[in-house]
Amino acid sequence: MSMRNTMVLVRTDNFQKASIALADLVRYGGMEIRGDPRIIPPALSDWAFEKISGEKPRRRFRAHVVAQIDLSPAKAIGRLMDIHPPAHVLVIPPEGEVWEELIRLWRTFEKLHGFHPPKRTKAEELRKKREEREEPEEF
Repeated sequence: MSMRNTMVLVRTDNFQKASIALADLVRYGGMEIRGDPRIIPPALSDWAFEKISGEKPRRRFRAHVVAQIDLSPAKAIGRLMDIHPPAHVLVIPPEGEVWEELIRLWRTFEKLHGFHPPKRTKAEELRKKREEREEPEEF
């Protein structure tokens, strides 16, 4: 995998809620999910959470899912603040220990079955195309 995609870590109570949160990221956050989201062990999720947020997790969640997305970390964080998905979602930037560890273990994680990214509506497609034309390139 040569492309270093930003990741999102979704922490919630069950895998159905995780799927809904991911669908919201696509539908309302304009993110594209690359490949299949994966299920990760709670202990690894808690470690990632602590490394990135600098805090100990206060809540125990039962469902932990990681997905690779097509946006820069800054853009992903901005979109997340706009949409408030029904789960804790943490952005994992493609440089750093957490990202490296998740990529190293990626093939060992089970795929999240039953997740199908929603089809964007025509209006959303047009908006995304317009945004892409207006946004300056990031280097």
